[in-house]
Order: sequence, then C-alpha cells, then structure tokens
Amino acid sequence: MNQIKRLLIPAFCLLFSTLQAQKKEFTIAFYNVENLYDTINEPEIDDEEFLPEGKNKWNGERFSRKIDNLAKVIDSLGGGPSILGLCEVENKYVLEELIRHPRLAAKGYGIVHRNSPDKRGIDVAMIYKLADFKPDGSTGLRVQLPGDSAYPTRDVLLVNGKLNGKPVRIFVNHWPSRRGGEEESKAKRMAAALVARAAIDSIQKLDSKAHIILMGDLNDQPSDASVLNGLKAEGQDGKSDLLNLTAALAAKGEGSHSYKEAWNMLDNLVVSRNMADTKKGIRVVSSSTAIYNPIWMQDKYSRHKGAPYRTYAGPKFIGGYSDHYPVYFKVLCD
Repeated sequence: MNQIKRLLIPAFCLLFSTLQAQKKEFTIAFYNVENLYDTINEPEIDDEEFLPEGKNKWNGERFSRKIDNLAKVIDSLGGGPSILGLCEVENKYVLEELIRHPRLAAKGYGIVHRNSPDKRGIDVAMIYKLADFKPDGSTGLRVQLPGDSAYPTRDVLLVNGKLNGKPVRIFVNHWPSRRGGEEESKAKRMAAALVARAAIDSIQKLDSKAHIILMGDLNDQPSDASVLNGLKAEGQDGKSDLLNLTAALAAKGEGSHSYKEAWNMLDNLVVSRNMADTKKGIRVVSSSTAIYNPIWMQDKYSRHKGAPYRTYAGPKFIGGYSDHYPVYFKVLCD
C-alpha cells in the first residue's frame, strides 16, 4: 500500500499542477480616451476643432503626447488588458499609432474598428492581445434615435471571438450624451440600450449559456432606466440574466467620471450572469472589478479631489490622459 501511495501522490501532484497551469487569468477593460483625433482634416466629419488651425490647436506634438499618455495607461493596467474596449477614437489610424507605441508594440495587439455615423467622427473600437483573443467577425449595430435623425449616434460594436479558445460575444458601446439635459436626452440612451438588448436576446435564444460581455460609456449610471429597464442589467442581488459588475462600485459612491465635483459611474461593465455563477469556462474573478485611477492619472489642481487629469480643461490644453478613468475586471478561463 505504501508503495502505491508513493507512486500515486507524485502523479496526482503532476496532474493538479498541469490543470492549474492550463487555467489562465485575463484582464478585460474599457476606456473612454477623450477625443483621440488625428491632425488631418476629414471633409466627411466635423473634426475642425481638432486640427492645427482649429479651436483646440490640435497639432502633431499634442497628438504624440496624447498617444504617449494613453500607452502609459494601457501598459500599466495589469501589463496591458487582453481585451480593451475604447470610445472617442476618430479612426483606425489613431489606433494603429497607439498599438505601435514602444510601450505596447511588443504586447502584440490587434484592432477591431468600424466607422460609425456620428457626425463628429468618433467611433467605438476594441484592441486585443493576439495571443489571448481570436476574433471571428464584427458588426456595427445601428441605433435609430427617436425624432433626431439629423444627429446620428455611434453604432454598438459587436465582436464575436474566442478567449483562450472559449467563445465570447463582446459589445462595445458609447451611448448618446446628456447634452440638452439628462431628462430631455434619456430616450436616446434607451434606444441604444434596446438595440444592445435585442442583439443579446437573439444570441441567448440560440445559446442560453453564451458568454456575453458588454462594456462602454453608457452616459447613464447602473441605476438609470436605460441600464435597468432597457438593457436589463442589474447588480449582484438582481434577478436578470445580465450582471452589472460596476453597480457595486456606484453603490459605494465611486465613479469613472467627475462632473460638478460629483462622481458618475458612466462607464459600465456587464456580463451574462452565468459568468459569475460558474466554476468552469470563462468566469469572473470575484471582487476583481475596479476603476483604474492611480495618483499619476489624477488632476492635482482640480477642485474635486481625485478627478481625472484630462487632455483639455475647457479650451486650455493641459496635456493629461482623459476625462474618464478606465474600468476593468478579470476572468479565469480554462
């Protein structure tokens, strides 16, 4: 019997070690990068403010500094997220410049980008580590705004792919702003929410156990109607099939965006609830959801302590990172 034990124990340890080695942790994040424009005039879009001769005097030096800053943020966020949703990017060129930066080039990032109908030319996009995620295709889901077709909003970007070999559907969002007032504009965000929800319903009809990740600057908080009733994403104690990971942060008074010296949790991270209730496949690491806001990303001159160090303060170029902080969570996948 002792001889059998001596043979079995090392074999069991080797098997356990092998299984542990196959289990991998990945960081999933979203970042509103605040007006990442190039310096070239595009006649089809309203980019005049972000040209060398424009109001913001957006030139090559300022663009390079912006790229430097964003690369520093991405690199320092866990060594670079495996999947990073982005919004407020003008085109694929600015993304190519970003992933070519010396801080990111060796990480091997790929790009998913589609042009949106937004008149300012700002799009949603996604970058991903080629070693971790394999895209199978993407589509832009058009959002028809109620009674305001003259000012179209961004598409919802849907990316299909495999994370560590496991299928996952990723929705990247930038819902209509609160310009004109929160109450006056809420129907626009509800329209975007319903587009995303309809696509999720279609996916779940075919596969009730589908892994779904939705991220984005929703311009609404987890407790707002567009998120709760349109998207049907709730916090940990909710009953819906979508779990809003950032709801718990908002409940504690935390936020990714500062407005009038108050925090707003506008950048939401949502997953299919099965990703939090399983012990195999792709699952959320407990208590891993957070706002990435190290001290060097904070504006020491702001009246609101801890506010993001942004690129512009009104018309003044101050050379910071963004007016939003990134949000992220981690998943295990085996």
